[in-house]
Amino acid sequence: MIKARFLLSCFTLVLFLVVGCAPGEKTISKDQSWEVVKKEVLAESLQNKIIYISIEPLKAGQAVKSWGHLYKVPEDFQGAWLFFIDDQPGANWEHACRYVFVNTATGKYKVIKAGTPPDSIENMKKIFPNMNP
Repeated sequence: MIKARFLLSCFTLVLFLVVGCAPGEKTISKDQSWEVVKKEVLAESLQNKIIYISIEPLKAGQAVKSWGHLYKVPEDFQGAWLFFIDDQPGANWEHACRYVFVNTATGKYKVIKAGTPPDSIENMKKIFPNMNP
């Protein structure tokens, strides 16, 4: 009887450790995705750029409208942080800009070159230059 209880206790402990310590769904934070964009997309060069980020991650396949264009979060992304990079601030639109989708599961990204801002830019947060230190 004592042996059975001991074995049951050991089994329960092992089960708890395996289930409790199993890796959960990895999520790339807003700050981590910003680091990816700075290092890999911008190569640390922020000079003469204005950059916005979505308030919340977008869902796979979700569309972002921009002056008659649709840019979609890649279907193979779990979800994505959207970055909008204005490469020529102060110039009249249509000029060089980019949409960057950073996968919330892996940190991989997709860059789309464009010429106009998203229609929903007022719902995004300006992160560079940072107006609030």
